Amino acid sequence: MYFKKIETEGLAHYSYMIGDADDIAVIDPMRDVEVYMHEARKAGMRIKYIFETHRNEDFVIGSMELAKKTGATIYISGHEDLGHVYGEKIREGFKLYIGKISIKAIHTPGHTLGHMSYAVYEEGIEEAYMVFTGDCLFMGDLGRTDFYGEENLEKMTGLLYESVFGKLLPMGDHVLLCPAHGAGSACGDSMDERPYSSFGYEKATNQLLKVSSKEEFIEKFARMRIKPRYFERMETLNVKGADFVGNSIVLNALTVDEVAEMKDDILLIDARTKEGYIGGHIPESIYLPKGNLTAFLGSIYLPDKKIAFVIDRKMGEIEEIYWHCKRIGFDNMVGYLPDSIEMWQKNGHNVDQLETISAKEYKEMPKGDDFILLDIRDYNEMDAKDPDENKVNIPLKSLYESLDKLDKNKTIFVLCGSGNRATTAAAFLKVRGYDVAVITGGAEMYRNFV
Repeated sequence: MYFKKIETEGLAHYSYMIGDADDIAVIDPMRDVEVYMHEARKAGMRIKYIFETHRNEDFVIGSMELAKKTGATIYISGHEDLGHVYGEKIREGFKLYIGKISIKAIHTPGHTLGHMSYAVYEEGIEEAYMVFTGDCLFMGDLGRTDFYGEENLEKMTGLLYESVFGKLLPMGDHVLLCPAHGAGSACGDSMDERPYSSFGYEKATNQLLKVSSKEEFIEKFARMRIKPRYFERMETLNVKGADFVGNSIVLNALTVDEVAEMKDDILLIDARTKEGYIGGHIPESIYLPKGNLTAFLGSIYLPDKKIAFVIDRKMGEIEEIYWHCKRIGFDNMVGYLPDSIEMWQKNGHNVDQLETISAKEYKEMPKGDDFILLDIRDYNEMDAKDPDENKVNIPLKSLYESLDKLDKNKTIFVLCGSGNRATTAAAFLKVRGYDVAVITGGAEMYRNFV
């Protein structure tokens, strides 16, 4: 048996290659598909099949381009008609033989109505060996059930219960779990940071599985979650097809004069260090480093936005940033400014700075009513030792739609866990005319002084 797990950096997305003899099937391929072809060449095998577990919301699927390049057949769920312009529709019970293994389709609705999982069997053995669970069952978590609106929340959560407890877990504790996402994905809340798991291990450790009935599960798990802005665009691209991206990086270096001329018409993303941005940045640029790019770019901005990047001269980093953007459908990249702030100042342009206050200084300062504490962490990150005077909690992913909760006449102190997300939020607000300051060190440092 051939098996390869591919992790898409920045997205916490897992795709898989599995096969035998001469042929390979790919499960949920990412948009830039060269990695699958490279691995197939290394193995001396051919990619012949592509399986999608569901219409993904958080990244652009690469099925069409991979099929075009390899001649592979794409299989998608026949249990929900979403208007796909590609793929052969299959239903529960469909089985495909590849050498001495077989792949069997299991309808596991809940995350979506048509969601499919795929069980792998070895020749002559009745028990499944592993299951590709997509966004149904994760390591330490379960797929969100709120995409069909609050009016369908109880129904979808009930379907997820039936899928997990009625179809997947009864397959046996020995079955290896192969989900479509890991820790950090927007498709779950609290995925565990470990590379592998089994159904038995999840039964023993996954707290969401510690329920005695469907009703208890619905009460425990059914809730609406933040839906990043770009998800709707992904839903369209993943049924109508996105433009092929090929293997080349099409992103040119820009001059200072070019950036200055286009600055008012683009989103200028500063991907340097937090300290570098705070100390001096191009006015109206937004701090968003590579590590946070896929998590928050699509939550704050829409994919049709023109983008340029401010970086230090790190060629490898801008290439990674390019693919991070492409994978979530941000295709309109116009270039990057290397040696950015140094060149900007040498050409006679001013830089801006972001106000900061240390966690210790914030704790000790006099408290009145002339400020707002903006906590942009997710609700599950709160702690009893966190500051709470004049606090407004707006997770960064929904800040763009909650500006009416903030008063422009008051100083806004922005708090997150360590200061990274707070710097992004403060930059976003400063461009819109708010008086902001970042609490450096964040809540983690604040607790040290309690």
